[in-house]
Amino acid sequence: MSDGQMVHMATVRVAVIAASSRVRASLQTLVEANPALAFLASATDAETLVDCLAGLVSDVVVADIEPHASDALKTLFELGHAPPALVLLIDDPDSDWILDTLPADAVAILPRNAIPAEIVVAIEAVAAGLCVLSPEILARLLAGRKPSRQAASGEPFEALTLREIEVLAMLADGLGNKEIARQLDISENTVKYHLSSIFGKLGATNRTEAVMLGMRYGFVMV
Repeated sequence: MSDGQMVHMATVRVAVIAASSRVRASLQTLVEANPALAFLASATDAETLVDCLAGLVSDVVVADIEPHASDALKTLFELGHAPPALVLLIDDPDSDWILDTLPADAVAILPRNAIPAEIVVAIEAVAAGLCVLSPEILARLLAGRKPSRQAASGEPFEALTLREIEVLAMLADGLGNKEIARQLDISENTVKYHLSSIFGKLGATNRTEAVMLGMRYGFVMV
């Protein structure tokens, strides 16, 4: 069994930080409803969470925070063990804050109105060492900066949405349009729409090329 397969099979241990008790309860329910995830603890801030964990180590911390509270997250990265990955739920983030102060290498940054499925996908992605950004936040990060990747045509690389990443991952697994539609509970026409968008953004001309480019850009895990 490969290391990649073991990562997918392992239960991801999740902790939650949120000032709102309603948000904490909602995120706890979301985690506990997914058999691939294990809920450890929740708290209003990072320092309190450390006390609640009582020596337990989380793989991922989901944090609903304000930008001015970012320094408090560093508490989680000074405990002498491998730092947890982060899933941040935040409104209108400032790009300089994101680039300069986030302590984690594996991080997802989502808007507070992200749907539950997007949060779960983000948790699993950062647990595997990836970064996840919404299209709006990625556009903000790239504003005024030279893109690091470009399509073969020379046009700036455009990020895939979370749904498009899901579809691309299923392509990599060899699934056809009907099976993708069934698993995602969408129509085949919607699958075709996503494929067209994926091909256009990656500069791919067929499914195989799209998967290869997806691997190169880090959207598909080998």
